[in-house]
Parts: sequence; C-alpha cells; structure tokens
Amino acid sequence: MIAVAALALALGLGVGLWKNTPSPAEIGADKIYSASFADLAGKKQALSNWRGKILIINFWATWCPPCRQEIPDFVEVYKKYQDKDVVIVGIALDERDPVAAFAQEYGITYPMLIGGEEGYDFAAQLGNSTSGIPFTVVLDRTGHVTYVAVGAMRRAELEKQIAKML
Repeated sequence: MIAVAALALALGLGVGLWKNTPSPAEIGADKIYSASFADLAGKKQALSNWRGKILIINFWATWCPPCRQEIPDFVEVYKKYQDKDVVIVGIALDERDPVAAFAQEYGITYPMLIGGEEGYDFAAQLGNSTSGIPFTVVLDRTGHVTYVAVGAMRRAELEKQIAKML
C-alpha cells in the first residue's frame, strides 16, 4: 500500500510539473514593453527601448548552474545577430555587484538588467509558473511572445527561434 501511494505521489508530481511547463503567455505587447528594471549603472531601462526588434529575454542568476552553462551561447548569438535587430536582454534575479562581476568575466555585451523579486513576478506573467531559471522568452518584432522555455537554452535552439523571424 505504501508503494502504491508513493507511485501515485510520484506520478501526480510528474503530471503536475508537466502541466506547469510554460506555454506562450497571453500578455499584451504594451504590458511587456512597459516593464522596466535597473541596469548595472542603476538607471531604469524599459523594455520598450527594444520595441520593433526581435527580443530575447533571459531570466537568470549568477548562482544558477544551468544559467552559467547557457551564457556563453547567448554571448555568441548576440554577437552574431545584433546587427540584424536581434537583442538579448538578461534580467538577473540577483544583486548588482555579482552580476556586474559575472558580466565582465563572461564578456557579456548585451543589456543586463537587475530584476529582483519584480523579475520573478514578470517571468510568471510571461508564462513561468514554476519560477524555474533559466527562463527564456522570445518576442517577434511586434512584441508577440513566440517561444518560452524553462531550462538552459543552447545556441542551436536560439538560432532556430531567431531564424523563424529574420
């Protein structure tokens, strides 16, 4: 009986996690673009700064191993596509000083913002019901969410999403 109960619990958790996999959010472009977070200099930056571009928003933290794993791919993809109106914006769910040191160490040249608790709330609005990181959202040039993913994204997947909109 205990084994059956344990199996039922495991299946229930598995189905619950599967059902919590994010799907493209039904949040409007105006709401997305009105969100703003402080940059590494402490100045508020609205996502509307990148309206009209392919926008990849990556929620991450310096203490997150999968985040650290994917960052080099994000750096390379940004270098390759930034002149094609593709922008990656990192929203760190972390504090400014470790993020600034991390950005320097990893050679991050794309915009970095500090999200804090507001960042978690914004990620949830974009479809991250599990609060898992890394969490990536891809928007087309009109601000429509075209892709969401929890977990490390590799370069091939990033480029596949971008290619659909170029």
